Amino acid sequence: MSTAAPAAPAGLRARLATDPMLRNSLSIMATSVVTSLLGYVFWLVVARTAGPGVSGAGAAATSALQAAAVFAAVGAAAAMVEWLPRSTSSTQWRSRLTVGVVVAAVGGLLGGIVVVVLLGHVLGTLPALTPPAGAVLFCLGTVFFAVGTVYDYAAVAEKSGAVMLGRNTLFTGLRIPLVVLPWLLPGTGDQVLTSWAVGAGLSLLLPLAGFRRSEHGRSVRPVFAGFGHSLRELRTSLLGQHFVTIAAMLATYLLPILVVARVSAEANAYFYATWMLGAVFFMVSPAVSTSLFAQAAEDPAAAAGAAVRSFRIIGALLALPILVYLLGGGLLLSLFGPEYPAQGRFLLVLLTLSAIPDAVTNIAVAVLRATARVRAALWLNTAMLVAAVAASWALLPVLGIEAVGWAWLGAQTAGALWVAASWRRISRP
Repeated sequence: MSTAAPAAPAGLRARLATDPMLRNSLSIMATSVVTSLLGYVFWLVVARTAGPGVSGAGAAATSALQAAAVFAAVGAAAAMVEWLPRSTSSTQWRSRLTVGVVVAAVGGLLGGIVVVVLLGHVLGTLPALTPPAGAVLFCLGTVFFAVGTVYDYAAVAEKSGAVMLGRNTLFTGLRIPLVVLPWLLPGTGDQVLTSWAVGAGLSLLLPLAGFRRSEHGRSVRPVFAGFGHSLRELRTSLLGQHFVTIAAMLATYLLPILVVARVSAEANAYFYATWMLGAVFFMVSPAVSTSLFAQAAEDPAAAAGAAVRSFRIIGALLALPILVYLLGGGLLLSLFGPEYPAQGRFLLVLLTLSAIPDAVTNIAVAVLRATARVRAALWLNTAMLVAAVAASWALLPVLGIEAVGWAWLGAQTAGALWVAASWRRISRP
C-alpha cells in the first residue's frame, strides 16, 4: 500500500513531462486563476486604503487600458502562435517576434492616445487621463500590456506556458505593493494607474530570461533587418487572426449591454453574476484550444490527432465542474445573495450545457487557424456571435435573462453541428 499512493501524482508528472499540449493548457488556465486571485487582492487593498472614488476611477481607467491593449494586440499575438513554430532559424524567429511586438506596441500607443483624447478630454469620462502625467501613464500601460500579450502567446507557441504564468504572476503581484508608490512620490498621477503601468513594464523583463531558459533557448532581442519582409509575410495572418479573436471575444462585452438595454440594470446584476460563474467553462476549452493551436501550427499534418487529444483533455477537466454546476449551481449563486438562485439557476444550467458544443467549436477554430484557413474560422466565430446576439435581442423581453442562455446554447450547438458535418474537411491538413 505504501508504494501505490504516489502512483497517480507520478503518472501526472510523467504525462506533463511528455505532453506539451497538456502542460501548456494547464499553464494557461493557471494564469487565469492566479491573475484573478491576485486581482481580487489588489482591489481589496485599494478598497481598504483609498476611498470609493479612487477605486471606481481606477477600475474604469484600467478597464479602458485593458480593452485598448487587447484590441490592439490580439491579432499580432495570435499570429505568433501560427508563425513562430514554422520559423526555420533563430533569426527568422526573432524577426517574426519583432514584428508582433512592434505591431502591438504601435497599436497599443494609438489605442491609448484615442482613449485619452476621447474619454479624458472630449467626454471627460476619465478625468485621471486629463493631466499629462495621467495621459503618459495610461499610454505606457497600454503599450506594456499589449506587448506582454504578444510575449504570452509567443510562450504558448514555444510550449513554454510557464513563462506566460510567471510574467502574469509578476505583473499582478507587483501591482499590490506598487499601488502605494504614488502616495510616497507626489506628482506621479493616479495610484492605481501607476501601479498597473509600472507593474506591466517590469513584468516584460521576465520573458528575457524565461525564453533563454526554454527548451530552444530563444533570445527575444529585436531583429529589424528584413522587418518589412516579415511584416508583409505576416500581414494577412495578423489581420485574419485579429478578426477571428475579436469575433470570439465580443460576446463577453456585448451581452451585458443587451441585458441592460432590453430588460434592466437589475436583471443584468443577476445575469452578470451567473455569466461569471459560468466563465469556468469558457476558460478550460479556450485554454486547451490555444495550446492545440500552437501544437497544430508546428505540425499541421498532426492536427487531427492533436484535436482528439484536446477533446480528451477538455472532457477530463470539465466533467467535475459540469457535475458540480448541475447539482449545486443554486448554492453557488446564493453566495451573491438570496435572490440570485431564483433568478439565475436555469440560466446557469443552460450555460453549463453549452460548455460541450463550445468545446467542439473552439477545437475546430484552433485547427482552422493553425492550418491557414483563417477565413473559415472567422466565418464560424462570426456566425455564432451574430446568432447569439440577434437571438438574445429578440428573446430578452420575452424570456428575461434566460434568453441569453438559450441563444448562447443554440448558437454553439448550431456551430458544433456544422463542425461535426464538416470534420473530415476541417481535420484535413
